[in-house]
Amino acid sequence: MAVEPIPVPMMPAAVKADLPSLNLPFSWGVRAGHLVFVAGMGPLGPDGKVVEGDIRAQTRVSLENFRKVVEAAGSSLDRVVSTTVYLRDLGDFRGMNEVFAEYFRTEPRPARATVRADLLLDMKVEIQGIALAAPP
Repeated sequence: MAVEPIPVPMMPAAVKADLPSLNLPFSWGVRAGHLVFVAGMGPLGPDGKVVEGDIRAQTRVSLENFRKVVEAAGSSLDRVVSTTVYLRDLGDFRGMNEVFAEYFRTEPRPARATVRADLLLDMKVEIQGIALAAPP
């Protein structure tokens, strides 16, 4: 007996979120089929400038921006399956992790990698990820 494949619309579409335009050649998010790919979200305010503060404050703003993209794609944080967290200073891991845990409280939490990186614009943290799109 042949199994019929489930049709999946694969044409990628940019996710339009309430985030500042930086006039750079990338999308804040892209929906492709049943997945939402979220670009690196930093602690940018509505004016496109880095919000000052410690690692907890910057992680909170970064995750709120991440949430905006996921929700604009019709999904939610509980459908995030993977994240990569970039930290300027790995000594900030504990503070970042405390805030991260506030946003991802229930199992399964997303798979996560955390790496040290030289970040742009004096950001202390940047977070990218992949979420499952809401069913059509």
